[in-house]
Amino acid sequence: MTQRIGVAFSGGADSALAALLLLSGGHRIFALHLLLTHTPDAERQAAQASDLARFMQIEFELIDAAEAFASRVISPFCEEYASGRTPNPCVTCNRDIKFGLLLQAARELGADKLATGHYARIAPRGGGYGLQRAADHQADQSYFLYAAQASALEHLVFPLGDMLRRDVRTQALEHGLARGRSSQDICFLGGRDYGDFVASRVPAVPGDIIDVDGRVLGRHRGLAFVTVGQRHSLGMALGAPAYVIRLDADSNTVTLGPAGLLLSEAAALQRVTWQVQPEVDRFHTEAVVRYHARRTSAHVTLTKTGAFVHFLEPQRAVAPGQSVVFYEGDTVVGGGVVSETFDRGRRCRTKV
Repeated sequence: MTQRIGVAFSGGADSALAALLLLSGGHRIFALHLLLTHTPDAERQAAQASDLARFMQIEFELIDAAEAFASRVISPFCEEYASGRTPNPCVTCNRDIKFGLLLQAARELGADKLATGHYARIAPRGGGYGLQRAADHQADQSYFLYAAQASALEHLVFPLGDMLRRDVRTQALEHGLARGRSSQDICFLGGRDYGDFVASRVPAVPGDIIDVDGRVLGRHRGLAFVTVGQRHSLGMALGAPAYVIRLDADSNTVTLGPAGLLLSEAAALQRVTWQVQPEVDRFHTEAVVRYHARRTSAHVTLTKTGAFVHFLEPQRAVAPGQSVVFYEGDTVVGGGVVSETFDRGRRCRTKV
């Protein structure tokens, strides 16, 4: 059935080929470019996207989402990072901006669906729709999409979900569509260091670097400049490998220790979203603790505040603020944000 479809159009190869595939399928499409900041780089990308849409002979709409993006994505990211957490702004952006604000704009412009260049798939499930991994598991982006609302999934299309990324690149080149640069994980940083970007918006507060026994080893510039698992760039030589194993916002301290102390056996999750509503309070699943991380078997227990996940194989450098996503085969079951991690003795290892 022919539909009117709005395409999230960055001007890159992925979104351009998604548009071309829909055009080839006989759909009536138009391009929607999100202006997320008012920087010269963002304005230049918008102009490039407009030029490419003109080349493809498709309608182009510019959606100024800078204010919403700043308040819903950038500000929370900075506040979280400054407090010692490790947030994933792409999860928030997909849920609130692309599948929220942009989807609403597309619908108001008469679209039946919104298409994006994400590598993921949507499949009918129980009278509704569910989220699945892309056919190309190396390119799969479902990790970043787990928080999408069920009400949004029924209006979304992922034309690249069944394709291999190398084939997408090949076809984009053949049709003269590979013009824009590839998307970045954190698009708004503009090549800047995480800590410098955060410190330009939230004042950095220096504090002590300590060892596991509480002895002061040195000073840090601010929690935003340090991440769990970090080894280098600490400005000190300790004579043996030492890693950041804990950030404590209350005491504003960074704790160093041996690599073995980076392992977490369990984590408490908050802000949990279920794509497949659990039928029991405790179940077995597979968990992914960061993008492109290897899957690990896990037991999940529902709690009043979210979920508790026990990793059957301890995971390295799991930090508060990260997302843990659950899978059953290719199906996204759900996921949530880490609030605490626990060591083998189930003692709290990190909490921010």
